[in-house]
Amino acid sequence: MAYNIYSLADTRAVLSHPDIGTANLHQCGRGKMTISSAGDLTSHTTTADGYVVVNRLKSTNGQITIELPQNSLGDWFLRRWANWQKGCQNVQRLALGSLVVEDKPGNFSIVCTGVTLQKMPDRTYDKTSGNLTYTLLATTITEQ
Repeated sequence: MAYNIYSLADTRAVLSHPDIGTANLHQCGRGKMTISSAGDLTSHTTTADGYVVVNRLKSTNGQITIELPQNSLGDWFLRRWANWQKGCQNVQRLALGSLVVEDKPGNFSIVCTGVTLQKMPDRTYDKTSGNLTYTLLATTITEQ
C-alpha cells in the first residue's frame, strides 16, 4: 500500500539577502509558512457570439507569510532585515532577497527571488510568548 507523506520537520527553508545574511528558518522554530501566487495562470474572455478565448498569463509574483516565535533567531533576523530595509540608501539592493524551500517528502523545491519585507509584524505582549507573522513579497516564485 502506498502512503502520502508530509513532514514539516523534513522541509527546509532558507531565507537570505547578500546585505543581511542567511537564516535557516527550519532551525529557528519556524511554524506555518504560506507561499501564495498573486496572479492567475489563465483567464477566459468570452466574445459577443459566445466564443471563449483562453488567455495564458505569466504572473510570477506573490506573497510569503512566515510564522515565527517571538524573540526567536528567525524573528531577530527578520527584524534586522526590516531595519536595514527602512534605512536602505541604495534601492537597487532592496529586492536581492531570496527564499528557498525544499520539500523533501514531496520531492520538489520552491524558489522565491526578488524578496522584500512588506511590513513589520504586529507585536502582542502577553504573559506568554506567541508567534509573529511576517509578510514578504516576491517578484518571482517558481516550483522545481
